[in-house]
Amino acid sequence: MQTNLQRPRTLFSAPIRYEIPAFQREYVWKQEDQWEPLWDDVEQLAESLLGGRQPEAHFMGTVVIQQKLVPTATIERRIVVDGQQWLTTVQLLIDAIQEVLEDRGHASSAKRLKALVENQEEFRGDDPDNTFKVWPTIKDRVAFRHAMSNDLATTGYEKFLVVQAHDYFTGQTENWIDKFPEETGERDNAVDALENAVRANLEFVVIDLGEDDNPHVIFETLNARGTPLRQSDMIKNNIMHDAGIQSEDDNGLWPFNDGFWSEPVGRGVQRRRRVDLYLNHWLTLRNRAEMKAYDEFRAFERHVASRPDKETIHDIAKDMRDVGEIFRDVEEVRRKDIAKFLERRKTMNVGAVTPLLLHLLSTDIPQATVANCLKAIESFLVRRVVCGYGASSYGEFFVSLISKLAAEPASKADKILLSSLKKQDSRGTLWPKDDELRDWFVDAPLYQWLTQGRLRMVLTGIEEQLRTKQAETQRVPQSLHIEHIMPQAWAPHWPLPDKSGKAADRRQRAIHTIGNLTLVNRRLNSSLSNAGWDRKRGTLADHSTLFLNKHLVNKGPKIWDEAAIEKRAKWLHKKAVKVWPRPSPA
Repeated sequence: MQTNLQRPRTLFSAPIRYEIPAFQREYVWKQEDQWEPLWDDVEQLAESLLGGRQPEAHFMGTVVIQQKLVPTATIERRIVVDGQQWLTTVQLLIDAIQEVLEDRGHASSAKRLKALVENQEEFRGDDPDNTFKVWPTIKDRVAFRHAMSNDLATTGYEKFLVVQAHDYFTGQTENWIDKFPEETGERDNAVDALENAVRANLEFVVIDLGEDDNPHVIFETLNARGTPLRQSDMIKNNIMHDAGIQSEDDNGLWPFNDGFWSEPVGRGVQRRRRVDLYLNHWLTLRNRAEMKAYDEFRAFERHVASRPDKETIHDIAKDMRDVGEIFRDVEEVRRKDIAKFLERRKTMNVGAVTPLLLHLLSTDIPQATVANCLKAIESFLVRRVVCGYGASSYGEFFVSLISKLAAEPASKADKILLSSLKKQDSRGTLWPKDDELRDWFVDAPLYQWLTQGRLRMVLTGIEEQLRTKQAETQRVPQSLHIEHIMPQAWAPHWPLPDKSGKAADRRQRAIHTIGNLTLVNRRLNSSLSNAGWDRKRGTLADHSTLFLNKHLVNKGPKIWDEAAIEKRAKWLHKKAVKVWPRPSPA
C-alpha cells in the first residue's frame, strides 16, 4: 500500500482508467451540499492566483484505488475502492471548464484540461469507453458519456445527476469568465488562473493498494464509526489539564457542550462542528492572523505559550467563553439592534468577516460607532457581491482591519474603518463605487449570477428603503418569491418588433437583469406565470402591497420592453445606493 498526495495534473496525466465497480452506488452528489462548495473553493483559488498570490492547495478528500490486472499493451486500470464521488465530480468540473474554454477560443488551456479527462486515441484500443479517465458505475455510463463529450447532446438525460453537475459547472464557468473584459487581456489572465486552480491547486490523498491488500478491510477502516478527536476536544483537554481539573464539572471553563455548539455547520468537506468553527474565529481575533482550518490546536498552544505571565489559563478560558456568547448572539441573530446586518451577513455567507465583527462587539466601542462600522461593512460586502468580486482576500484584509482598530481609540473606529475601506484599490478588496454598481444593475444578468437568497436580499433592502414611516410595517416578509416581469418564456405574449438574432440575444440577457425582477407572494406567482404585461400589471395592482410593485403599477410604462427594463434598473440603483452608501473619498 502506498499513500501520497496528488493533484489532478498528476492523478490524471498518464493514460489510465479509474473504474468504479458495478456494485457501488450511482453518482449521488448534489448542488447545494457538494457542487456549490467546490465551485466556491475553485473560484477563490482562481481569484488568489489572479491577484498574484499562490494559495495553499485545497484538500479534496481521500481516494482509495487498487491496480487491476490487464493484458500487456492495454491501458492501465485502477479499481476505485473509495472516493468515487470525488473523482467523478472533479472530472465533471474539469470537463465543463474545458468545454467552455474551447467554445470561447482558449484552445491551449482547453487542450491541456482535456488531457486530464480523456485518454489519447492511441491508448483507447478497440474500446471507445477507454476514452474517459474515470468510468462510472453502470447506471450512469451512458449519461456520463453524453455529459463529457462536447459533440453529444444531453437531451433525454437531464434527470441524471452527472448531467446536472456538468451543466452547473458549465454555467458557473461561463458566468465567472464573463466578468472579465476580453479586450484588456483580463479574460486571458482569468482563464489561466482558472486552469491552474483545477489542474494544480486541488489535492487528494491517494491510497494505492497492492495486490495483497484487502480493499474491504481498508474501506471499513477509513469509514469506521468511531468518533474522531476534534480540534476542540484537544483544546478542551489542554485547558482542563492546565487548570488541574479532572472531572466534567469544569466550573464553567468549557461552556461549549450543548447542541448549539455540537451542530455541524458549513458545506462539503468544510463541514465542521460549530465549536470548532468558533475557535477558528476566536484564534484569528486574538492572534491577529488568518487561521488555517484544522490547525486550531497548534495555534492555541502557541497562543498559550506567548501569553503574558499574569494571564492564567482561567483568564484565557473566560475570554473564550465571553467572546463565545457574542458569537452565539451573532449566529442566532439575538442582537435585535443589529439584526438586519446579521441576517444579511448570513445570507451572503461571509465567514471571514466574523473575527472583525467579534472585535467590534467585544470591545468598548460606543454603540453608535459600531452601527456606523456595520453600515460600512455591509455596503462593502453587498456591493462586491452584486459586482461579482470574490472573497478570497477577505481573511487577510479583515484581520488587518482588526489590527488597525486595536491600535487606535475606540471612539475613532468608524472613521478608521471607513477610511481603510475607501482606500482599497485592488480587485480583492475594492469597494465598488456608485457608477460601477449602476453598470451591474443595468447590464448584468444578476438572476443567473447571484444566488436566490442574495438577490432577494438586494430587492428586499430596496423595498424596505421605499417604505415610508406611514406604512403599516417596515418589515418585509421573508418568504417572497423573485418574479420576472417579462417572463423567461417571453415569446408567446411578448413579441419582438425586431426579429433579428441580436435583438433576441439582447432580450434574453435583459430579462435576467435586476430591472426586470420584482418580489411577489408565492401564491400570487402561479397566477402571474407567463402572462402579458397588461394582465400582469393588473394582477399586481389587485393583489400586491409591496412598494416595489406599487411603483411598477402606478409609474410603469405602457409597454414593457428592454428600454423599460433599463430605466427601472437605474431607478432601483438610485434606491440601492441609499441602502448601501459609499461615501466619496475625503
